Amino acid sequence: MIGRLGATYAPLRLSPYRAFLAAQTVSTIGSLVQSTAQAWVAYDITRSPAALGTIATLGVIPVVILSPVAGTLADRFDRRFVLILTQGTLAILAAALAILVQLDAVQAWHLYVLAVLTGAITALDAPTLQAYAGDLVGTTHVRQAVTLGMMGFQLSRTVGPPVAGVLVVAIGPASAFWVNAASFVVVAVTVAIVRGVRHHPTQTPAPLVPTDLRPAASPAGGMAEAVRHVRTNPILVNLYALPLLYVLGMASSTLYPAYVRDALRADASALGTIIGAWGAGTFVTSLVVLPLVQGTRHVGLTCAAALVWFGMVTVGIGALGLDGVRESFADGAFPSVVTVAAVLTFLSGVTGPVVLSQSTGLVQAMAPPTMRGRLSGLSGTLNSGLQPVTNLTVGAVGEAIGVPATMIGNGAVLCAAIAALIAFRPSIRGSFLEDARPPAATPHGSFGSPSPAAVAAPGERFVPS
Repeated sequence: MIGRLGATYAPLRLSPYRAFLAAQTVSTIGSLVQSTAQAWVAYDITRSPAALGTIATLGVIPVVILSPVAGTLADRFDRRFVLILTQGTLAILAAALAILVQLDAVQAWHLYVLAVLTGAITALDAPTLQAYAGDLVGTTHVRQAVTLGMMGFQLSRTVGPPVAGVLVVAIGPASAFWVNAASFVVVAVTVAIVRGVRHHPTQTPAPLVPTDLRPAASPAGGMAEAVRHVRTNPILVNLYALPLLYVLGMASSTLYPAYVRDALRADASALGTIIGAWGAGTFVTSLVVLPLVQGTRHVGLTCAAALVWFGMVTVGIGALGLDGVRESFADGAFPSVVTVAAVLTFLSGVTGPVVLSQSTGLVQAMAPPTMRGRLSGLSGTLNSGLQPVTNLTVGAVGEAIGVPATMIGNGAVLCAAIAALIAFRPSIRGSFLEDARPPAATPHGSFGSPSPAAVAAPGERFVPS
């Protein structure tokens, strides 16, 4: 156990990576401070759950459109230059929003435009950040660097939203946007100072799957070859379906500002507490639960159980916003309704790390080296592509029937979808490692199972909601 922990934290022995990880974590905290405060400002301006869904959708659409080419640009151009450019641009956009809010001139269309621009820059920034982390640690420690980055992201989820709530209540929402602008400057300066190893695009990392279990795959085959590859392997289909169901469940989080303000009758600090509790749940899960489930052979059932749990907790969170339930907490006989909501969101944080690390980690472990990037990109495109649909849907439904009822319905739909997946896809119930059999060698055939050691390794990438 000590040896594995030492290996996990090995990249921290490199001072350039330590500086980069610290700066990236600060920047992620700033981004979550802004996103929480921006959602509160958006609902304060519009008082429309549908508008919350629209803003979330506009931020995702550029990622869906630009993701297929963003990774290529990150490989072709100097990553330090790209990061300094993207981080500087994001700082300017955050500062522009801070000025608009501080002058009390912000309107809904400003938020729409800034959401699109921020999404477009983020589409290029995110894969470049991941690749630059690999430049700093080299191929030997790249997996550990990804795991540490995921831990930093989960920690940011715990810290950022509560800080946003305090800033909005104590100083004003503009302060949250100024904090985010400053955090981007921190990353830009850090990247300008540190130096990574020389990037060699032609180098191929050591495979995680034995050679005789991998099919032939051409690096020039394009995304269509990756899609054909997934379609021929039922295990891969399951591994792509499970994160999509998580995206479906996460749609309710778009409504949190309306839920806190109108259903719970609370302020921005309560919103920060509730979202921060969810981040704390994901962080604790990453540290405690993931090591316990990493070696499981029944990945499908493990992820399905986590998603059912998520659906049930979402139903409970929505029920707290019903008038009769909320009023039962008013007499002081129970903890406050905000406290109970925070506890439930903390418990819901178990699902994300389990589903995302298990599914994406096994996809990467099963991938041929020449197709690993495309399979990773396909996952991001699918997950990002579903978000506009779910965000707009929950926003419109929340406008029509109310936020608590929408959250209850969303949780119930997620549970029903998991039941259907288990019923109609027998492969989800088996051992993924035993059911993934090596096929005959064909250019687009399915391929065999990774070794248990490969599956036990942490997921190579994390997809945030």
